[in-house]
Amino acid sequence: MYTGYVKSYLDEDVQTTFFVKRYPTLQMEFHDPFANEGDDVPIDQLRLADRAGFADYCKYRFGITGNSTQALEKCKKGIPSYL
Repeated sequence: MYTGYVKSYLDEDVQTTFFVKRYPTLQMEFHDPFANEGDDVPIDQLRLADRAGFADYCKYRFGITGNSTQALEKCKKGIPSYL
């Protein structure tokens, strides 16, 4: 309940990063739309599903709650470099 993971993509490789969740949940896999080597999309331009998944990731990995652009930008800055 307290372990989660996120996958990052670099070329053909997939890297799985495990983390300790801040809150208990049965969800184990989380989505980080910035965990790839593609173009960096502004938070405001994320699809609704990507934004919601990223908000969940921010809440459970970093304890940042809220779906506002400001909260998600703060979370994005705290993400360790995957590449």
